[in-house]
Amino acid sequence: MVIVSSFKLNRNELSGIFTITTDEIILCPLCSGELYYRDSRLRKLKDFLGDLSYFFVRRLRCQTCKKLHTELPSIIQPNKHYNSDAIQSVLDGNEAGCTADNSTICRWKTEFAAVESDISQRLGSVYAQMTDETVSTVHTSAILDVIKTKCKNWLAFVMALLINNGHKICTRFAFCPFPSPDTVNSTRNKETEGSKEDDKAIENSS
Repeated sequence: MVIVSSFKLNRNELSGIFTITTDEIILCPLCSGELYYRDSRLRKLKDFLGDLSYFFVRRLRCQTCKKLHTELPSIIQPNKHYNSDAIQSVLDGNEAGCTADNSTICRWKTEFAAVESDISQRLGSVYAQMTDETVSTVHTSAILDVIKTKCKNWLAFVMALLINNGHKICTRFAFCPFPSPDTVNSTRNKETEGSKEDDKAIENSS
């Protein structure tokens, strides 16, 4: 998965489905290889008031490690049916008027609270990776708080920064440790074999 922050939404007048175009160059978060278009899939998304929209999101294949990545615009949170603004509003305590049911709102808050400290640690890791500067434990714990005060769309910004720098996500908001090299290589081999079978199936059906 990769996330683009600079994009345009284009709505098809007949179907009402949005497509996404971007000039942003995102490399494979696993190996920094180049990504090329493979196909698209349909994704639905609700806003704060519950209005439903549909998007065609692209799937990109890395030419180096052959990993397949879904390209999401930053308005879409991974594994969530509500958009980033709606979820951020709830996390900021401004859920009045949100059409998500109470159990969903409670789950968003509980999930995020459980991983908030881990996200700050990972942000410190990304900062050190990008600047070659070590971040103290005290400052690391405050990184997310600083971003919240400085960045209007902090949730979309944080998710894009972490995911595009190789921090894999599980379902919900949880971030999981980066797998070992042996696990990565094993997974890549299986995905490569599977992708060859998928490509053959597509060729036979065309």
